[in-house]
Amino acid sequence: MVLSSCNKSKGRRVALSAAALAVLALSAGSALAIDQSGEQKNMKLVGHADLQGRGAYQPNFIKYPDGRVIAFAGLHPSPNLNGVPAGAVKNPLNGNVAEPNGTMIIDITNPKNPVQKFHIPGSAGGTYTMVRLCLGSDLPAGTTGHVYMLRNVQGGSLSGYEVWDVTNVSAPVLASAIRGLRSTHKSWWECKTGIAYLPGSKSTGPLWRQSQSMVILDWSNPAATPVYIRTHGLPGGQPSGTGPVPTSLHGAISAHEHPNAADKLVSGVDAIGNRIYAAWGVGSNGVLQILDRKKLLPPAYGGTFSGDADNPTDTELLSAQVGRMDMSPDQGGHTSMPVFGLAPRSLQCSSSACPGTPSPDVRDIVVLTSEAGNCDSQHWGFIVDVSTENSIGVKQDPWQGPMVLSTLWVNPQSGEKYPRGNYCLRGQRFGTHSVEENFRNPYYGKLTFTAYFNAGVRAWDIRDPQGAVEAGFYVPAAPNNTYMTNNVEVDNRGCIIIVDRIGNGMDILKLTGKAQKIGLGKCGDDDDGDDD
Repeated sequence: MVLSSCNKSKGRRVALSAAALAVLALSAGSALAIDQSGEQKNMKLVGHADLQGRGAYQPNFIKYPDGRVIAFAGLHPSPNLNGVPAGAVKNPLNGNVAEPNGTMIIDITNPKNPVQKFHIPGSAGGTYTMVRLCLGSDLPAGTTGHVYMLRNVQGGSLSGYEVWDVTNVSAPVLASAIRGLRSTHKSWWECKTGIAYLPGSKSTGPLWRQSQSMVILDWSNPAATPVYIRTHGLPGGQPSGTGPVPTSLHGAISAHEHPNAADKLVSGVDAIGNRIYAAWGVGSNGVLQILDRKKLLPPAYGGTFSGDADNPTDTELLSAQVGRMDMSPDQGGHTSMPVFGLAPRSLQCSSSACPGTPSPDVRDIVVLTSEAGNCDSQHWGFIVDVSTENSIGVKQDPWQGPMVLSTLWVNPQSGEKYPRGNYCLRGQRFGTHSVEENFRNPYYGKLTFTAYFNAGVRAWDIRDPQGAVEAGFYVPAAPNNTYMTNNVEVDNRGCIIIVDRIGNGMDILKLTGKAQKIGLGKCGDDDDGDDD
């Protein structure tokens, strides 16, 4: 990408002040490293954990039965560091034994002082990027008082998924596993039913042409090998499929356990809890697919699917599809987070201004992100209106219904206000990656948060989804610009949890000023005034 102000930005970078360099040299390995980066708006750093310098992918959290809030971070494979063999990092919690990256467990009950409790090692050749969590009291065959973690294993001899009993955060125990799955990644686990929607496919024949399809399992008993239900994919991806191989599943989000699951979609055609939103394509040739959960599952699980579990026909694959949006070839589907019943502020009519009692305009939307590479191509987040799911009866495209309302876009030149300069000139990647995925966070329906790689984490006001605007941001400090904010989650208190892809750890943030007033979140103390 060529920008008119690139030369100015280079000059600013050369002219970094000594004070700014001191901020950038902040050690991400220190548990006390909570000085503000200085590159922020309406967002403040509360606490930090170094994650032992391990590059992280997905943060998640759960509130334990005793009231503790525990975070988990799935990790990327490790490079060769400080003489330690590639794929391993010394673990100070285990006598400095070198361990391949797996999963970090962090107590964030006090967000100002997160405490790293344990590292569950990975295995040679495996990647353990994703974690989901359930209480034993929720899982149909779980043990009350226990807590369980589902994680993926991508590659290596153990490729598949594992469930760990993490009740004792200092001594987790492997509870069960399924092996022999290819291309595993970003999972979703319904705690009340135990049904898991998992990227991947069987590694034994007949092989799916689209290896990263959707394996659906019954993992209601966390201590037992899960029951295989079926594999779903886009038409043409199944073993008997023909034509071009369709794009891969990155992940799906089920609304079955949404707080308002029993309520109707704004269209009135079905209940919120009967929808699954699947993002395909990651960073190119993206597809947002809306699925009818009952039609996806067989009768044994309350559904109607009766096709071949391993090799369904195109018609059988389409039987659960109720809507689809195909993205442009340069945009992909990474995360598809639904937000239901959003009433745009600008489209509401007060009784004093309008005759009668008009019904408010209410929309269902999906926050959809495309995974970015670098500034040679731009990748964005999108607010997609899914109130109309399809146009069945229109011959040229019976499935089209979703439409983009607005774009979650950061101008790379906006970084020039800060010492590190233009985002396109900082190195690493620039653009969207993921969005938070917690239906119960206090900002749900008002704000959404996107991880934006070297532009940090951005908060977006979506109360007018047709014109979403940036409400705040935080770009972490790191030496030599070697940082990438990879993924984000927001806990039920409103704590914003971000992790770094390269190894600068986990930051816990809170909103301040005008952005905090949009929602109800309180992470840590509540002593903030308005930020500009």
